[in-house]
Amino acid sequence: MKRPILIAAAAGAYLVAAWMVAPGFYDGIAPQQPYNWVCPPPIAGANSGVAAASGHLVIKVIDGTSDANSAFTDDGQVIVSFLPGAFQAAGNTQVTVDIKPVSPCPNPSDLHFSTNVYLITADASLVQNTNGASPCQPACIGMRYSTLIPAPSFIYRSADANGPWTNIGGSENQQFVIRANTNQLGYFAGGYPANATNKSSGTSQLLPIAVAVLIIGVLLAGIPLAMVRRRRAGAEADEEDDEGDDDEERSTPRT
Repeated sequence: MKRPILIAAAAGAYLVAAWMVAPGFYDGIAPQQPYNWVCPPPIAGANSGVAAASGHLVIKVIDGTSDANSAFTDDGQVIVSFLPGAFQAAGNTQVTVDIKPVSPCPNPSDLHFSTNVYLITADASLVQNTNGASPCQPACIGMRYSTLIPAPSFIYRSADANGPWTNIGGSENQQFVIRANTNQLGYFAGGYPANATNKSSGTSQLLPIAVAVLIIGVLLAGIPLAMVRRRRAGAEADEEDDEGDDDEERSTPRT
C-alpha cells in the first residue's frame, strides 16, 4: 500500500474518532491525571495513594451583591462557579465557600457513584429566583471522574450523606468532566442508576488512545518506505553517473 493511501486512511480514522468523542478529543491526547479517591475501587491499585483534596473560597460582597467567582478543590476534581448575585448576601461583606470530600463514603443501593462524594457549603444561601437569565444560575458544578470505572451519567445532590439523592442532570463538554447546574448546595456526586445498562468501563475514553496508536503506527510504517525510495533514488543516481563516465571515456580521442 502506498504511503499517501496509508496517511489518508489514518486521517479518515482520526476524523471518525474525533466526531464520536467530540469535543474532548480536539483538546489533544494526553495521559489523564490519576483520580484521588476517598474510597478507591479495587481496580485503582497504586493510583489510590493520594488523598482527595478540599477547597476553600472567600467571595466578596459589594452593595449586597456577591461577586462572580469559582471555588475548586486543590486537586482540581471539583469546581463550582458562581455568577454575580448568586448568593443572598444582603448585609454581608463576604461569602465563604468550602468543598470537602466525604468520609465514610455514602453507598446508596439505587445508585453507583463514579466520583467521590463532596460536601459543598457556604455561609449564605443561593438565590432561588433565576428567571432563566443564564444556564449557570445561580451555580454550576463540574466534577472530574476516573477513567478506570464507568463514566457517570448524572450529578446527584442530597441534603444528607445518607440521601435521598436527587438527579440534577449532567452534560459533558470536556473530556472526563461532568457538569450540572444547581440552586442548592449540599452533598454532590457523579454517578448512574444501579439498574443502568450498557455501561462500559472506559470504552469511549480508550478510543482516542487507540486512534493515536493507529496514527503513529501508520507514520512509522511510512518510514521504511521512504528509506527504500531514497536508496533507490541514490542507486539510480549512481548508475547515471557511471553511465556518464562511460560515455565520456568513449568520446575521448585516443593519442
